[in-house]
Amino acid sequence: MANDNEQGPNVALPLREVDPDALKVVRKLLANGHEAYLVGGCVRDLYLRRRPKDFDVATSATPEQIRKTFRNSRIIGRRFKLAHVFFGPKIIETSTFRTTPVAADDDDLLITRDNEWGNIEDDARRRDFTINGLFHDLEANRIVDLVDGIPDLERGVIRTIGDPLVRFQEDPVRMIRAIKFAARLDFTIEEATWEALLDTVGDITKCARARLLEEVYKLLRGGASRRSFELLLESGLFPYVLPSYDELFRERTEVGLVRSQRFPKGKDDAPLATGYHPSRLFWELLDALDEYTIETGQEASNGVILAVLLAPIIDQEWISASRRDLDRTIDATMEGLCAPLGVARRDRELARQILMAHRRMVGTAKRRRRRPSLVQRQYFHDALVFLGIAVQARGEDDSEFAHWQRLAATVAPMVASDDGPPRSSGGSKGGDDKRRRRGGRSRRRGRSSGSGGRSSRASDRG
Repeated sequence: MANDNEQGPNVALPLREVDPDALKVVRKLLANGHEAYLVGGCVRDLYLRRRPKDFDVATSATPEQIRKTFRNSRIIGRRFKLAHVFFGPKIIETSTFRTTPVAADDDDLLITRDNEWGNIEDDARRRDFTINGLFHDLEANRIVDLVDGIPDLERGVIRTIGDPLVRFQEDPVRMIRAIKFAARLDFTIEEATWEALLDTVGDITKCARARLLEEVYKLLRGGASRRSFELLLESGLFPYVLPSYDELFRERTEVGLVRSQRFPKGKDDAPLATGYHPSRLFWELLDALDEYTIETGQEASNGVILAVLLAPIIDQEWISASRRDLDRTIDATMEGLCAPLGVARRDRELARQILMAHRRMVGTAKRRRRRPSLVQRQYFHDALVFLGIAVQARGEDDSEFAHWQRLAATVAPMVASDDGPPRSSGGSKGGDDKRRRRGGRSRRRGRSSGSGGRSSRASDRG
């Protein structure tokens, strides 16, 4: 399996931490005469002594050869063809070594297809950032580093492989990924990479909506959503990523002028100095969402994430609006947020149900005995998660949240029927799920706006 041109430090990884099914995939490919390595984020995380979420494999085998080797696999993708090897609900993503594709237009570097096969050296150069360009040689139990990824891991730096301007133009989603890794790993974005990102923010509109939406979800469900959004704002990506939300949530005011008169240049601690004043509730909701993710080890559903984004906009409507008016406000606001991103209808509906349920779940001390039917709805778990996040964000008493937890433990849930109303699913404790028990309020992190320099990017560190 070793290649004469491979270089890299003799760094072993703890194989006991590697998913056994990923090891099976690598070993079977090796046994069939192919090169095969663990690659990317799993190698990075193992080196950092973090638990990888996923394990990916890179190989010299083509997608068709992978499919023939594993009966429990299928080929997916057009722009980037690869194979998914299934082990129950688990997927080991297995891709063929790539080389640089030929650009279709000299004036546009955007890569629309990336299915030119190569070798391990080619593949390393095709990856986005040095910290993601690491391979693990299972036979020798060592990391293969062809792009100086380990030194950048040691320094805590996000750096593109190759010319950052070209790499972002080839695939603008890499800009979002740079921010994601900087926030999640608490790394800085290297100066040239950051400057190229600033120069190419407008190219993000060239991305397919589905890819962009998935990256936004990842920013919000990774436990570092606040820092991610601070960097989106700081870089200028925010209005491109969420254009309608940008207009709905941050109405243009004279706040920028007032603050510029009040604070010396460079001393304003607001996230922006452009005449916008983001809602404090928005940042507190992101803090609470991050705490939920970290404390429970669970990822919030897409519906909960959308509810978190919508909540600051309709916050006052929960208090003053009638149910019908609130429903209309939610639908109108959601259309502005979701339509540009192509959010799935099921996720929109779940977010709407969560927000409508929230009105019923708060301030119900005098009406609690009339609320058990809500607990039986399919969306109740997500509504309970959102309630916990909202209570945490506002610093409110958690007695309402505790009440709904107790009620959930005593009422059987309902399941939706295609041809009738929800019906009971049976069982005695439909809410007896660890994911529903958020527990008491934990220590809340600081509320700094994140504008104090470039602490998660260039100079001090997709």
